[in-house]
Formats: sequence, C-alpha cells, structure tokens
Amino acid sequence: MKILIVDDEEISRKILLLKMKDMGTCVAVNSAKEALAELEKAKAEKHPFDVITLDVSMPVMNGQELLEHIRKKEVQNKIPKNDRVKILMITARMNVGTINACIKRGCNGYLTKPVSQAQLAQSFSQMGFEPATPEKNDQQDMSHSTGVAEIIKRFYSGKIILPVFPSIVKEIDALMAGKDPSVDDLTKIVEKDLVISGKLITIANSSLYKGLEDISSLNDALVRLGLKHTLGVCSALATKNLFDSENEALKTEMDRLWIHSFAVATLARRLAEEKGLDNLETIFLAGLVHDIGKMLLMKVYVDMYPDVCVTDENLQLAIHEIHTTFGGVLLKKMHFSKQIINIAEVHHWEQFEDNTDKELLVVSLANSLAKILGFSFFSRKGEDNPPEFEEGDLALETDDEFKLDRGKVMEELSGLSALKGLGLDPEKVFSIIEQIHPVIKKTSRAF
Repeated sequence: MKILIVDDEEISRKILLLKMKDMGTCVAVNSAKEALAELEKAKAEKHPFDVITLDVSMPVMNGQELLEHIRKKEVQNKIPKNDRVKILMITARMNVGTINACIKRGCNGYLTKPVSQAQLAQSFSQMGFEPATPEKNDQQDMSHSTGVAEIIKRFYSGKIILPVFPSIVKEIDALMAGKDPSVDDLTKIVEKDLVISGKLITIANSSLYKGLEDISSLNDALVRLGLKHTLGVCSALATKNLFDSENEALKTEMDRLWIHSFAVATLARRLAEEKGLDNLETIFLAGLVHDIGKMLLMKVYVDMYPDVCVTDENLQLAIHEIHTTFGGVLLKKMHFSKQIINIAEVHHWEQFEDNTDKELLVVSLANSLAKILGFSFFSRKGEDNPPEFEEGDLALETDDEFKLDRGKVMEELSGLSALKGLGLDPEKVFSIIEQIHPVIKKTSRAF
C-alpha cells in the first residue's frame, strides 16, 4: 500500500509517519502544492497512491479545497470510482459542518485528533485495506489518545474548570486604555497584590530590564519598567501562575513548558520591536499563552489519570496533536482577542500567505527560534524519524557558555516562511537570538 501524508506541521507529519510506517510505503509533504506534485509524479511512474491522509486545516489551499481539486481531476481523467484514491480527512475539531462538507466533496472517511494507530487501522480496513494489527505498545498509544479525547469531550460539556487570570491584569489593561495613565495610578493597582509587587521589583533588577543600580521600591520598579512593560510583566506573572502544580512530576513539565513559552514571548517582542510594530505587549502576551492548550491538557490528564507518567512520549504526542486547536477554543472561553486566539491555533504552520498578520508571523518565527535555542519539548530529527521527547532539554541550572552553530542556524532560517513574510534579515535575526539567549535563561528565573 502506498500512502501520501499531507500535513502542514512537522511534528504532526512525524506522528502520522510513526503510526503508519508498518501499514505501507509512506510519503509525507507539508502543503497542497507538494501533494499535487507527488500525485503527478506517481501518475507518471504509473504507481499511484492508494490512500491520502489529508489535514483539514492548512494555509494557502486547505484540506477541503485540495480534496475537491483531486476529485475533479479524477473525473476529468475519467478514472472509475473504484480506482480513485481513498482520502481520509484528519481534523482537530469534531465539527459536523466541516465533516459533512468533506463527505460531500468525496472523502472516504475522517478522524479527529489525537489519532491512534488502531483508529487508522480500522479506517483503512473500512476502505478495503488490511493494515498490520497494532502491537501491544500501540495499545498504550490508543489509551492515551482515548484519554485526551475524553478530556476534549468533558471540556466541551463544561465539566472542566477553566484557568483564571488575576483581575490585576484586566485593571492595568483598562488603565492603559484610558486617558493619561500615570505611574501613580499604576502603583495603586499593583500594590494591592503583594506577591506581584515583590516580583516586579525582582524582575526590574533582572538582566532584561536592569539599570545601573539595583532598586528596592515598587514605585522605582514601575518607573524603570514603564507603563506598557509593567502590563507585560504582570501578564507574564499571571501566566506563570497557571503553569504551577503540586504534583512534582507535572510541576517539572510545567516549568519546562513555561520556559518555552517565556522564550517565545521574549523573542516575539524583540522581533516585533525590530519590525517597528506598536502592540509589543499584546505580542508578548500572545507568546506567553500560545501553548496554553498543552498546559491545561497535561494538568487535566494527570488529575484524571494520576498513575500515568506525564513524560510518556505517546501521551505527549497525543497532546501535541490537538493542543493548538484546543488552545484556541480555551482562549476564546477565557475572552482573549481573536488575534491571540488565531495565533494559538496556527503558530505551527510552516507556510504563510503574503497578507498574514505580522503579529502571527513574529510569534511563529519566535517559536521556531526557541527550538533552535533548545527551548522546546521535541528534538528535530530527519523527516523519516519520529519526534523525540527530550529529558532535561530546558534545564537552566547551569551557566555554561552557549554557542550557536552559525552555518546550521542560517540554513534553518532560510527555510522559514515566517521570516520571509516579515522581510527580516537572517543576519540580524542571528544576532538577536545570539544576544537574547542568556537574557531568557536569567530572566525566566525571576518569574
């Protein structure tokens, strides 16, 4: 059996490759354009694909559009129905309208993320193929996928308590939106929260904001940070509080996820500053919460299944498959802006259109840069290998000198669609990440 995997996100492609490697010969591509090229190549070689797994949500040409294009081509080429390629749609949302639209356009089936190998095998069987029976190890994959799916079900039925941002963030935001906000007005709001007040002084003395002398008063801290930066810092403190847990194993993973989120937020704000964008603190906040879906999924999973190891690779892969869409819905319920919701949903896209919002591009680029700097959950092996969960990747206990492989980094930068969309000079971006890495390491501790 010959299988074409079409998914715009690298780790998602690797997950599907891992789960279908024993079912047939797999080819994985990241866009509709590459998929069409592979289909033409297979046609010329007279060795067509038997199955296509097609992600519904993709940039430029989405899954539904590609599905419709393929079916029209088959009709034009007078290919009998029984000989047409079987197309299995993969979607992150159980949306009846989307599913019906895909069926109308001619798909042979659909699955919602996270997808287990057993579900894939069952779908392939229903389409007339006989894939290999999942091994014992794959039953664990199915269990984790089922568990994550149960969380999604409970979430939509209102049975999961949502995270809550402290009111101080909204008060500061309202002050900033008003007429002539002052440091005195800001002090009156911040001093009501003793924990945040103390943290603000520490952060004002951190490497990210440090002046010539250390300061010891809240008023001096607010003057140094400024009104806008204080909003960003308070948002970060509020977000950091969400990444906490009394479960020691989960707390370790929450700390890792927080450092990744903080790194993305810091890089995104610096890139936005380089581009001359105005809404720096909104971009900073978007970076902080871009993976909030992963945070809540891990917390709820541990609450529901306390005996499960949260670092289990199959569990982390199941969570990764759904975390962007889940995060977008979560942020909507938490009343975040449409812009921040969209960033959470599509920051892993590898291709962007010319008119893409700059805010989305800087967060997406920052996410890629964070991986280059080591602030990530997954290693990035070759396309034929599965993603790997790295223990200790984000540990910041040492102050060893950090060195970047310039040639490797420049090669990676050259392939980033977000970098091209922003029109940033790769040399300048390299300089930025080289300077900002030690700042992230030191300042993340202050929170």
